[in-house]
Amino acid sequence: MNQTRNAMSAIVLGAFLSAPLAAVAATNTVHRTFDGTVVHVSTLNLKVKGLEAGKEQILSFDYLPRFGKASPIYKIHAGEAVRVTFDQKGAGARHVTRVQQLAHGMPTGSGMKM
Repeated sequence: MNQTRNAMSAIVLGAFLSAPLAAVAATNTVHRTFDGTVVHVSTLNLKVKGLEAGKEQILSFDYLPRFGKASPIYKIHAGEAVRVTFDQKGAGARHVTRVQQLAHGMPTGSGMKM
């Protein structure tokens, strides 16, 4: 009985101490943008070709749909100019937070939140 109580106390204490660290990590997320032309679109992935640090690159972005929301990614097509706002908080993978369709290098509308 004491071993079970000690184990539960350790679990609760660990969760209590790690919660503030997780909250700080979530609030320190840095969002970046990347402008380019869409090369590939699928339900969970977006590839965009553009300039990064003076070099032409193709960057891949993961798209994680939210439950209960319609997926706006179906409005994006290969060959369109876009501005992708993303973060890299989960294991270094780029996660899309917003995609704006560009008309001649300028954003149109408020963008599509992902």
